[in-house]
Formats: sequence, C-alpha cells, structure tokens
Amino acid sequence: MTSPSIARPVRSGIAGICHAPDPDDSQAQKMETLGRLAGGVAHDFASLVTLIAGYSDILLNRMGAQDPSRPELEEIRNAAARGAGMTRQILDFIRKEAARLAIVQLNAQVAETLRLMRPLIGEHIQLVATLDPNLGVVQADPAQTTRVIMNLILNARDAMPHGGSIRIRTANTELRADAWHRLPPGSYVMLEVSDSGEGMDPATLRQLFQPYFTTKGSGGTGLGLSTVHRIVEEAGGGIRTRSEAGRGTTFTICLPRAEQANEIAGPHPLRRAPGVGAETILLAEDEDSVRKLLRHLLDGCGYRVLEAADGLDALRVFEEHASSIDLLLTDVIMPGLNGREVARKALAARPDLKVIYMSGYTDDALLNSGAFGPGMSFLRKPLKLDILSVLIREVLDGPAPGGSLA
Repeated sequence: MTSPSIARPVRSGIAGICHAPDPDDSQAQKMETLGRLAGGVAHDFASLVTLIAGYSDILLNRMGAQDPSRPELEEIRNAAARGAGMTRQILDFIRKEAARLAIVQLNAQVAETLRLMRPLIGEHIQLVATLDPNLGVVQADPAQTTRVIMNLILNARDAMPHGGSIRIRTANTELRADAWHRLPPGSYVMLEVSDSGEGMDPATLRQLFQPYFTTKGSGGTGLGLSTVHRIVEEAGGGIRTRSEAGRGTTFTICLPRAEQANEIAGPHPLRRAPGVGAETILLAEDEDSVRKLLRHLLDGCGYRVLEAADGLDALRVFEEHASSIDLLLTDVIMPGLNGREVARKALAARPDLKVIYMSGYTDDALLNSGAFGPGMSFLRKPLKLDILSVLIREVLDGPAPGGSLA
C-alpha cells in the first residue's frame, strides 16, 4: 500500500495555508507502482524458468554423457539458469533485501555480465575488458555485485548514443591513509568502468548519486547510480567519478579484499537427486504446471505425494491424511489460504511435521520478522530441482522443526 503524499507549504505571504504535493512523493509512488508491476511479471517469469530448467534437468539426468542431443539440451539449461539469475536480481531489487554476503571473484562476475549484456550494448559500441588474472576476492552479495556492473555499463552505453568504447578494468590496489574519503587504509580490489562518451559538467557530477536524479529526461528513473552507491557502501567500499564534458566518464570502485575461501559464489553445478525416499509429502502449489513438475521430481525420488491446488485444498488433504504426512512442501502465496496459515494449522495438530516453504514473492522483512516460525526452511523461486531435492532430504533427516534458508 502506498503512503499518502506529504504536503509542504508553498512560500507565500501566509505560510502554511496553501499546500502543494511533494514531487518526490509522487515519484516514489510511481516507482512503487512500477515495482509491484515488475514484481508480478518477475514472479510469473520465475515459474516459466523453473519449468524450463526443471525439465531440462530431468532429461539430462536420463541421458548418457555421449548422447548427441546433450549439448543442445545443456544450452537450454544454461539459458534457463541465466534467466533465473536475472529474475532473482529483479526480485531482489524490488524486495530491497539485506545483502547475502559470499566470497566473490569479481573477474568471473564481470565476464558473465559482459557475456549477457553484449547484445544490449549494440554493435556501435566496443567493449574492452582488462582483468587482472591475480585479482583478489571480495566479500559481497553476488547478485548485487552483478547489478553494480550492469548499471555502470548501461550508464556508459547511454552516454554514447553515436558509438564509442567502454573499457572495464580490474586490479589489486593498496590504499594509504586518507587516500579515499572514509575508506581505511589496506588492501582493496578495484573495478573501473570508463566510457568515451559525452561526459558531465561539475554541477551534474555533484548530483549524480542522488535518488531520482537523471540526465535521461523522462526515459530515466534516477535510481541506477544511487543503487550502485548504496550497494558499494554496504559492502564497505567506495566509489569515485571522474568526468569532463565531451571527454568521457570513469567510475572507480574499491572494495575491501577478503581472505581467499575454498568455495566462491557462482553457478551451482548440476547434481543428481541424492538417493530415494519413502516418506509422504503434501505438495501445495497453485500453479498447475509447477505442481506437475514437482510431482514428477518427487515421484522419481520415491516419495509418496499428496497434491493440493491451493491453501484450502491443502488443509483438507492434511486433515484426511494427518497421521501419515511427513513433510509439507508449500508455496507461500496461494488463493484461499496462504502457506503460512496452512502450516500453522497443520503444526497445531502435528508439532513434529516438517515444513518447507517456496515463494518468489516473499521479501526480506517478512523473513526477518519470523513470520514463518523458528527453524523454518525456505526456498526461493525460481526453483532449482537439485537444490530442492537435497533440502527435502536434509529436512526429513533432521530434527523437527528443521531446515535452512536456500
């Protein structure tokens, strides 16, 4: 629900009598409306990506390593994985979630982002990347890091309507005391994005990171660079801009270098479902095609599956089979009765029942509020069937209530 506009007095002879709507509030309301629309589209797209990736996984697991159709099917699966990543980025932006920190290899993030964005840049712009092969790692949110890179590249593209070049560079750097305002001295990883575009005058530079400030007229939201600034600062880093009208712009980001870890954030490898199970699972999912896919997966793992098409149906099925159900696998947002209410009523009758929630809508505030209850298990959409199958086995084998955030 949008909040009402806060009126401010117009400067006149009698202060406080005449009021005008605050343009910032109007813009915020527009952005909230757009965010809701984008969230609905992204949620629906998440279901489509789940289906494409899920059935690709099932077929790949049936195929031999030398099957002639395998390379084409792997390309479909890879495309679905990229679509899932982009969907998560949209949903993460809309939800404004707290950062989920991991050890990130910036070179890999840059390379993948460039590969995805080359078709969007256009043939009239040259992309040149100079990546330090010995680059250190950083501790950051992988999705947010990709968003920073994408925003800077798109900003550079828009500054060159008639063509030019975008140069991206990474390097290790040591900052001395007071070298960067508010950044402590130490070891950092640097990301630099330069363009040969129109550049900016000093007045524009001073407003560059302010929310809703844009140089693109009605075609810009003014949120791209303010988002970049927020993400970089939340990761403990800093950002600087050098620009001159007619001579291009350079954005330089420094992020604190982290200790190398054994596992670095990246795409999950394809894993076969671990073993089989004989337990009974109540599957509550209102999207017919997604429910059919999940039924296929669970049947293949040996589970007994009871299906429900919405929350009220799930409650009815539970009441009929309460003593035999081992796990409730439920979507959060469903018609009639949401997944949390289904779980609450089911746990009142069966405190030992294991529960896994799924959703593409749930935001960080809801998770942090404890609305799902202690020991909850939650899987974000688009779903990855290999991760879901692992989580199901972990929850069923663990204590009640058990689980993890995936």
